[in-house]
Amino acid sequence: MRFLKEPAKAKINLTLHVGRIIKDVSDPFYGYHPLDSLVVFADIADEIVMSPAEVTALSIEGPFGASLTGENDNLILRALRAASAKPHQIKLTKNLPVSAGIGGGSANAAAVLRMCGVDDLHTAVSLGADVPVCLRSETAHMTGIGKDVTLMPNMGQLHAVLVNPGVAVSTGKIFKAFDAAPDIRETPRPMKQKGDLLVRALDGRNDLEPIAIAQAPIIGDVLRMIASQIGCQLARMSGSGATCFGVYENRTAARRAKAAIKAQAPDWWCEAVILGDK
Repeated sequence: MRFLKEPAKAKINLTLHVGRIIKDVSDPFYGYHPLDSLVVFADIADEIVMSPAEVTALSIEGPFGASLTGENDNLILRALRAASAKPHQIKLTKNLPVSAGIGGGSANAAAVLRMCGVDDLHTAVSLGADVPVCLRSETAHMTGIGKDVTLMPNMGQLHAVLVNPGVAVSTGKIFKAFDAAPDIRETPRPMKQKGDLLVRALDGRNDLEPIAIAQAPIIGDVLRMIASQIGCQLARMSGSGATCFGVYENRTAARRAKAAIKAQAPDWWCEAVILGDK
């Protein structure tokens, strides 16, 4: 029996600039938001194993597997259908927090598409705005409503920690609150076009961060704890939260930050990672 195995890497928005929701009902992307985001991927991932079967079935295990039990449908099964694939037995090892702003479900769907030989960004975006960039799973500039992905090779890597306080936030509620805010830009602020990853990240922001903090104040606590560690160069939320990241000057500083954060908040998920491509 032929087994396929694929990592679904955590997606980190170093910047996330958001424009006004598309209100034109004739637009094929009605209800979406235009985005401009510098995206990197971490060396930590969910894992998906697939093998041919008579009937499609999905099993879930891993540290965060229990968060997904009881779902009758999810992005993995939808991705298999979108790929017009034959039935498969699929096993997901869920190593990443759920509803965490690091593209877990989107990365899982993208991994299935890759294993099915699908490289079409239009198919990917039909599953969600983050699926196209997760399909590439490389450092990239994501624009439009997510389907426009420009790879950025040779940008190097960053040493970081990822921290999630165990609070799931609703992406829908975050965007609804964003839409209600005054003075929203019609189009998102463009990414800085020069400099390394850190320079470009420092030039931007996450437009959803203050809204997420208002809905889940613990995110602010996480950011302050990350920023207070020695050697921190940047502390920011990824996606719509609640996962935050800290960029540190070297691997040693990142590992020390992880240890210090775990000592102060042992119930939080915290991992030292490398962001970006070799």
